[in-house]
Amino acid sequence: MLAINFANAQEKLEKTDSSKITVTDSIPKKKYHDIFIGVDLFNPIIGTFKDKKGFNTFLSYQINNKWHLIAEAGYEKNIFNEINWNVDVDGFTGKIGANWFITQDVENHSNGIYIGGRIAYTKYNQTVNSYPIRDLQSNELTGETGSRPKISLDAFWLEVVLGARVEIFKGFYGEMSLHPAAYLGGKKDDNIDPLVIPGYGKTNGPFNLPVFWGISYKIK
Repeated sequence: MLAINFANAQEKLEKTDSSKITVTDSIPKKKYHDIFIGVDLFNPIIGTFKDKKGFNTFLSYQINNKWHLIAEAGYEKNIFNEINWNVDVDGFTGKIGANWFITQDVENHSNGIYIGGRIAYTKYNQTVNSYPIRDLQSNELTGETGSRPKISLDAFWLEVVLGARVEIFKGFYGEMSLHPAAYLGGKKDDNIDPLVIPGYGKTNGPFNLPVFWGISYKIK
């Protein structure tokens, strides 16, 4: 009878241990849904020395361990004053996209290096204060200038993003990213190609290189 009782007890213990293992194995893995808000410090600092002035903010939502959805918004004023042209622009800019972390800190997954992309749009005002007038027959400059009134325009472009984030103190992170950008198109002033676009910069080449350097705060 002692042997039978021992066998029954052993069987119950095995079932109990098995059920414990099952419960332990079924614990769900931690899910990351952190939210970050950030502000650019680079453009306000540069704006104290240059004609380009403005600000930019962003919201980041972590959908899983690697991917973050990004929304950006900003405002900028800029001046183009070259090759006998003087143009003022100002307007609001919006961007949407995502970041994917290539590498992450083992102890803090919010730290790391990432790549990503953005599609950007701006609605802005443009005033051509002066532009060179050319002779219609010879196409040479006449030495005279003209002007055009303020008009509402828009523009689209794409950005590739390469950046990094690191915690500088509790809950606050330093952000640095490069945004190689390619202009796609938009509304023009009587078929005059834009010379400078808020959020994008000067259009004297096929590509541009906006820079973001700022600080973010992890809400959740």
